[in-house]
Amino acid sequence: MISEEIVTETWQRMATTSSYDAPAIIQQMQEEQPVAFGFLVNLDDMPFNLNEREIVLYVGVAVWQMMRQSERKLRKATGNKFRKAEDANVEWLEKMSVASEVDFYAATQLMLVDYPEPEVLGYIIEAIMEESEDPDDIPIRDEYTGLAFLHLKILLDAFIASLAP
Repeated sequence: MISEEIVTETWQRMATTSSYDAPAIIQQMQEEQPVAFGFLVNLDDMPFNLNEREIVLYVGVAVWQMMRQSERKLRKATGNKFRKAEDANVEWLEKMSVASEVDFYAATQLMLVDYPEPEVLGYIIEAIMEESEDPDDIPIRDEYTGLAFLHLKILLDAFIASLAP
């Protein structure tokens, strides 16, 4: 399991990455995790604006950086791992769509308790909900935070499924 310290250190390192170093990190992800990288940048059917796409990419790259530090080797996440992760998340959403608001809240709280990487999942939630004091930082629009969360959770689930036993 990825510790809170690793999540915090990685988040801080990513936040201080210069625009000069960013292309090398992106290139490394493209080489190590081509399917995951494609999943992060192929948002054509998503209603995200450019800023939201950049946030999803940034958070996704940070998640990859965190998962690379697992005690278990992170293998390449395959298209099959992504399909399974997507199917499982869609199934969970369908169950929740018929649940009451209280049931939905309880289910999401339970998800954090039982989730294999709760610190990384918590980072995703915090990162997409984060509001900045900087007026130039535009957050993800409220109506699309759930979609951003789902997309990034699918990424994380595929990474978890790709960890060596």
